[in-house]
Order: sequence, then structure tokens, then C-alpha cells
Amino acid sequence: MADHHVADVLLLLPLAQLYTYSIPERLRGKVRRGVQVDCPVRTRRAHGLVLKVRPPSPADPPLVDVAEVVTTRPPWPEDLLELLDFVSTYYVARIGQVARAAMPSLFARRSPKPEAWVRIATRPDKLPRSPKDVLVLEAVEAAGRLELPAARVLVPGGADVVKRLLARGFLAIEEEEATPAPAPAAAAPVVVRPEPTTDQAAVLAQIGGAIGNGYKAFLLHGVTGSGKTEVYFRAIEQVVAAGRGAIVLVPEIALTVELRRHIEARFGGIVAVLHSAMAQGQRAAAWDAALAGRMRIVVGPRSAVFAPVRDLGLVVVDEEHETTYKQEEGLRYNARDVAMVRAKMAGCPVVLGSATPSLETFQNAHAGKVTYLSMPHRVRERPMPEVRFVDLRYEPPVGAERLFSRPLLDALSATIGRGESAILFINRRGFGRFVVCSACGAPISCPNCSITLTHHVKPDRLACHYCDHQVPVPERCPGCGSSEVAIYGFGTERVEDEVGRLVRGVRCARLDADTASAGGIDAILAGFRRGDSNVLVGTQIVAKGHDFPMVTLVGVLLAEQSLAFPDFRAAERTFQLLTQVAGRAGRGETPGQVVIQTFEPGQYALRFAAAHDFLGFAVVENRIRRERGYPPHSHLAAIEVSSPDPAEASRAADEVRDYLDQFLTLEGAGTRGGPAAASAILGPALAAIERIKGRTRMQVLVKTRRRAALNRALWRLYKLVGPGRGRTRIRIDVDPVSLL
Repeated sequence: MADHHVADVLLLLPLAQLYTYSIPERLRGKVRRGVQVDCPVRTRRAHGLVLKVRPPSPADPPLVDVAEVVTTRPPWPEDLLELLDFVSTYYVARIGQVARAAMPSLFARRSPKPEAWVRIATRPDKLPRSPKDVLVLEAVEAAGRLELPAARVLVPGGADVVKRLLARGFLAIEEEEATPAPAPAAAAPVVVRPEPTTDQAAVLAQIGGAIGNGYKAFLLHGVTGSGKTEVYFRAIEQVVAAGRGAIVLVPEIALTVELRRHIEARFGGIVAVLHSAMAQGQRAAAWDAALAGRMRIVVGPRSAVFAPVRDLGLVVVDEEHETTYKQEEGLRYNARDVAMVRAKMAGCPVVLGSATPSLETFQNAHAGKVTYLSMPHRVRERPMPEVRFVDLRYEPPVGAERLFSRPLLDALSATIGRGESAILFINRRGFGRFVVCSACGAPISCPNCSITLTHHVKPDRLACHYCDHQVPVPERCPGCGSSEVAIYGFGTERVEDEVGRLVRGVRCARLDADTASAGGIDAILAGFRRGDSNVLVGTQIVAKGHDFPMVTLVGVLLAEQSLAFPDFRAAERTFQLLTQVAGRAGRGETPGQVVIQTFEPGQYALRFAAAHDFLGFAVVENRIRRERGYPPHSHLAAIEVSSPDPAEASRAADEVRDYLDQFLTLEGAGTRGGPAAASAILGPALAAIERIKGRTRMQVLVKTRRRAALNRALWRLYKLVGPGRGRTRIRIDVDPVSLL
């Protein structure tokens, strides 16, 4: 038995733990790294992924044999297996947690279960009295049909709502087997390919020369409307022609829908889409099709970076600056950074595209780690939109709700009168920002979280966007009993309501997290393109990557709202948002204009955004970051400690700080020594949002110039405290993008 080999297997179960099995004689040579195997687990069997085959060790416990090799699935690509190891090490997470984030939850099923969907069976003559019933019915009707689990989470208590609507005959269930993705069609383009511009041809020469020649990273800095998507497509054509595959990452599911239409028209049936809003069976089938090599192009948000694309030849990260590439729950990875590592492991180029690159990527280009490519002109030499400020200090808002200045209303009326379309941007969802008692001055707050409740009108309610606590709008103040409660601030619903009253001919649509979560993204965007609506009111979703040739006006209602965030990236995000949303105007034949309402037109992020001047902004912001020791001039890790007991959270946070101080000192990156110290530990301090879901949150922030020393110190901490003890939870966030 001395030569008997063993396999370290990651069991594809909810816990996704690593176990060791012996390899029987009959399976020697068949059990190898990356194959899927069938293994005994107590009284049953489960699928597992072989991560390592090795000789036995004296430390191994008594082992049982691998039962079978799963022959219906080919081995996982080696670059993907290496990526799992890297992500586990870098983000201080167990390999099982990485695997759960990487693959669809149904992937390990041996026999896919039928998928249950709900659809409208009978439209009621009169709407139900319950707002929850109405919301579910509207969502199902808008989507055509919804997967049953998705319908059950549309509203609080959604399972009971769906059950009630089924019993009343308003909804019906239909079941179908999860089917694999269709066989690929020919990859030949089925649409007319536009002739490359001079800028596009120049950058394509460099990207095309790198394809097939190993790893190389590019920053494609192109102004909005410069045709970055066509560059991606031409590069993908070259990769597909060479028999290799590609991954295209986008920051939002809404953009997955947008890009999918174009990429499927261009490449036919070799394209798979992966995102969390898909039915689980469809997602698992798409994963299988990519693993088998039938789907050679995968498009999707964050998790698509783990797609099992075979012979990977190119990775594209569109809108690389977007913070949505960072996963904020569970495995807290940044898909943009992981994409660069995936490309390096696969030996292929990676293209990071943006009109407003992140300072981290721009610094990497300055340091020579990333090749800088520029496309400074729009397609067909269309001009950038004219941007003008409305200073709200001297142009007070008009109308009952006082949301719009006269210049913005006049521009909107003229745009609609010419038969053109407009986008109104406000970085806030809901009908009103908050409800306040005018007598005692107290806002109506969430009992579980340290934030005020947001007012919504469809249905009329106050809601917390962190724990989903919902209550009716109170007639009296719960604190002092006064009836003088009033709504202050505004959100997308209030803007939608007010613009319909003030501007003749408006057909308004709204796109924010609420309408998107109800499955309405496709319908809203399609309706806006068709002209069913001519004004689109939205939050950040409308700013990201959409191409609306009929939009000639963009109105920004309160430009500096995002500057108030307690985060060192607030100015950068404000600049990016304003530049991106301004770029939606004037992409057709008619020049565009942007009207920005603000109380502070001289603020540097607003000023540079109005001038479309990324380089000017980057110089100023980079200097501020260097002076304060923030990325890209340092590496960060945030450790969140939470507990229902504030004193308990505080004690645990103090322990975390002490441990980190010790471990960084052991690594030679001590925190003592004043400004010359290699590292600094800030806190513990209460998080910006002190309580969420009834838990007090403390935060410890580590800044250091030595990434490797930080990683080793964090692993020492994790092995000592894990995810926490008892009621205390400890979460480690490497390279955080939000400090809220």
C-alpha cells in the first residue's frame, strides 16, 4: 500500500469542505486534479472536485475509497483551479467558501429537479386590497413569469402572499426540467460590422498583437461614446477564430441584458450568460455548457469571472471602475482584480475598459504594470455634450415639490417638444428621503439599524433598505405623539411624480433598485428605446453603459449628494457618476446637453466632470490620496466586528486590534514609529452605520505599504478568531471599496 495514492476532494455540498479519500486501483490514472468524483459521505454519496492527488501522509486519518469518476463532465480548467487557490489565500477565505461563490448551487446535483415557475392565471377584476398582493401580481405580469423562489422573496412574507394568490386562482405554477444550453451556432457575425475609427484601429492593433502571446493587461481609456464595445467584439472575434474562449464582465445585471443583445447578434449561439437573477437550473446548464466547451463566450457580472471557459484567450472588464465589481457579502472579492489574476493564470490578455478609470488602475498604468490605451474621440467625431451648472443658491427650485430649477424645466420641456428623450438622474431611490416630526425634529428611524426609513408610495410605506423593516407612514410621531409629520428630501418616485405634473407631453419611466428587483429591467429599457416613455428617471443604473441615441438631455438633480458619503472615495465616485451619466447624452446625430443642479458648482470633482477632464481630476485626487496614505498609495483591510451587545462588540474589536498590532510587528511591518511606520491601525471605531439588523458594528482599519505582510497577519488573525465566537461575528474585507 506504500504506493497507494490519495485525493484531496472538495465535496460539492452546502458546506463545501475538503476531505481526503483513497484512490482504488481501478481508478488510478482516472482520478486527477480537476475531475469530478462520486464519494461516500456517511450513508450517502456526493459529488466532489479533486483539488490534489498525492502520496499518503502519516497524518491522514483512516480513508475510504473514491466511489466513481463522473464521466459526464470534463475536468475543470487548470487556470480556474489555480484561481480558487489564489482567491482563498488573498481574500482570507476557506477554499469551500470560494467554491460556493464560484459555481451555481445546482451544479453538484446529479439529477436536476424540475423548476417551478409562477405565471398569471387570471387577472382579477378588482385589485386585491393588500399592497403586497398587488406588488407580486405586477412583478409576475411584467416578467411574463417568475421562478417560484424568486417570487417568494419579492416582498416580506412573500411565500404566504404567493400561496394566497395561488389559492385564489390569480397565479398558476408550471414546471419544467432544466435543459442544457443549446448547441452552438456558427460564430460568423450576423450583423453589419462598423468600420473601425482611427482610435479603434490603433488600440486594436496593440490588443490584437497580444492575443495568443501570453498575459498582458491593458487599460482602455475611452470617452463615453468612443466605441469601446466594438473594440471588445473585434478582439473576441480574433480569439474565437483561434479556437479559444472569452469572458466579458459587466458591473450590473442590467448591463448584462444590454450587452447580451449585441453579443448574441454578433456571435450567435456560442454565448452563455451567467448572473444571479437567472433561474438556478438555467445557470447550472450554462455553467455545464461552458465547461464542456459548447459555450466559448461567457457574459455576466462579478461571478462570471469564475466561469469554466476552456482555453481562455481573452478577459474583458467593462466599466472597470465600478464599485459593484466588489462583492460586499460572503466572499468579499473584487472581480476586476480577480479577472487580472485569471488572465495571468490562463496566459491571455485582459482589457480593462472605462471612460473614468479607477485611480488604482490608472496608477498601475503609470507604473507600467498595465498598458495604457486611449480613445479620446467619440464615434463619427460626435461632440461631447455641453455641460452647464445651475447654482441652486441663486436659482431656487420651483413647483410644489421644489425639485426642479427653472433652467432644467425649460430644457426638459424643449427636449420633449422636439420629440427627443431625456434622462433625469438622482442617486436616491424612494419617494421621499425621510419622514421627520416637525414638532420635535426627530426622524422616523429603523428600530434595527442606525438609519432613517425611506418613504415609498407604491405601495405607501416606510422601508429600511438594509434589514427590509417596513411600516405604514405614521399619522403621529412615535416619539412625541405630534401629528406634524412631514416628508423631506426626494427620491426617484417623487421625481417621477413631479415631472409628470410640470412638463407637458412627458411619458415617464423609472429605473432603480426597486423596479429592477421586480424583474422589470428588460421591459423598462425596451420601452424607453421604443419611445413608449420619453423620460427615464433613475439612480446609478441609468448611468452605466447604456446607449440611447435618442437621448439629448441629461438632468442631474442634486450633484453633490454622493459627496456626503463618509468614504475617502466619495469624490472619485461623484466624478465617475457624473461623467458616466453625462455621457448618455448626444450619442446619436443630435448634440447633447447636460444640466447639473448643485449648491457647490466650484467643487473640484464637479468641475472636472463638467469639463470631461479625467486627467485633471486624477492629478488632484491622487495628490490628496498620497498625502493621506490611502489607495493607490497603500493597501487596506477592514475588519468588522458586530454583536447584538454593544459592549461585547467593543471588547472583541479591541482584541482584534491588539492581535493585528502583534502580528504586523512579527511580520516586520509594525504600527509604531509615527508617520514612518510601515503600517497603521485605525480604530476600533463605530461603523458609519452603527447598527444593522439589531447588531452594533465596530470597525478596525489597517493601512500598510506591505501587502504580503498584511496578508500573513490577516491569516494569523483568521486562524485565531475565525468568523467569530458566540454572538460576535468577525468579517475580514481585503481591499474594501466601501467603509460604511
